[in-house]
Amino acid sequence: MARLGDNAQSPGQRNLWASRLAERDAEASQIEIAQLPPAEHRVWSGSAHRRKLENCRAGQVQRLTDDPDAFTHAIQAAQVPDDYREWARALGLNPLLKPAFRQGIAAWQRAAAAATAPEDSPHWLSYAPLPSVSTSSPDALGVDALGLPQASAAQLEALFARHAPHLRIEQGGHSDRIGSPYFAVDGRRAFNAEQARLYRHTGWSQINGRWHLQLVYQLWFDQRPRPHALDLYGGELDGLIWRVTLDRNGNALLYDSIHPCGCWHSFYLPRHSPLHFQQPEDEEARLVRRLKIDGRQAPTLWLSAGTHALRWVDGRRSPYPPLSYQQNDLDQLRRLPHPNGQRSLYGADGLVPGSQRLERWLLWPSGVISPGAMRQWGHHATAFIGRAHFDDPLLLQRYFH
Repeated sequence: MARLGDNAQSPGQRNLWASRLAERDAEASQIEIAQLPPAEHRVWSGSAHRRKLENCRAGQVQRLTDDPDAFTHAIQAAQVPDDYREWARALGLNPLLKPAFRQGIAAWQRAAAAATAPEDSPHWLSYAPLPSVSTSSPDALGVDALGLPQASAAQLEALFARHAPHLRIEQGGHSDRIGSPYFAVDGRRAFNAEQARLYRHTGWSQINGRWHLQLVYQLWFDQRPRPHALDLYGGELDGLIWRVTLDRNGNALLYDSIHPCGCWHSFYLPRHSPLHFQQPEDEEARLVRRLKIDGRQAPTLWLSAGTHALRWVDGRRSPYPPLSYQQNDLDQLRRLPHPNGQRSLYGADGLVPGSQRLERWLLWPSGVISPGAMRQWGHHATAFIGRAHFDDPLLLQRYFH
């Protein structure tokens, strides 16, 4: 939002920027109020306090609209701290460990690049999105006063349905079924593998100075099994985040994915995408693949058993009847039903409690907080060399032109 505000010169643009900020604040306030103890929740959810908050937001929006100096100060203050700890990088002698980080990343990339298309069989469990009311191609996206592509509710639903990935998941155990986390009657986190869901939300990214709408899908497994006690990567919860960057016609311009801890950032270019990859200097290499499918159809994601690594992406559909998954708002994970009202899946630090991995003891010199742990959107640091955040709206133009 701060970077968008740099181009907000007119009162109308300032009003739009401030109004969007107020909308996000209202959403966050509702989530926080819902998690208060019962007595405080009754007070803050009452009509009197709601009106006070609404009036405060409206007053701030008007002030930022009318006062260019106040708006400039708001832009300067609207800076989100990154998810790297500088003291850890200094104490861990990060510059000296860069060759080791590069070597490990290169080994993973060589293995991923050598992967071949899996042979289809009943051993791969299939998931497909529930049929949508509308899967027709939406009209071209409009652009608002800040240059952001916008979609109506109907357009957005059609886009989410059109690009919802099909899944083929290799079966090796009970942990290879997608599901949904929840809180049990005793307040402990649990997992329902019979309720297959992909959680979704939107974002924007800038490439070559032009903004693009993004669709983000996230899926969960109950765990990554640990084959032995010293396994570095196993632990509670596991999953995948799949992102679709759209052109103005609603076609995929670029796909990319990460693990919910922020690792394994990979790029996938549709067949006719005009984008070209360029590796930045002094950054770890990124995996980039050109797909045989175009950006008008939903891809099929092939995930390995146990590790749940994204092994392959293509357009093949299963000849076997698939299971269906629902699509839900990602923010539902911040307001899960709980014996004491509502609770967030995430802790105050943006991490999922209990999902930490042993690899954190090896990778802490990267500065990333608890490498391997599952994270809330906005906390996905994706680089061990340099700095990169998955939700950074300027991230993609570091790699593509």
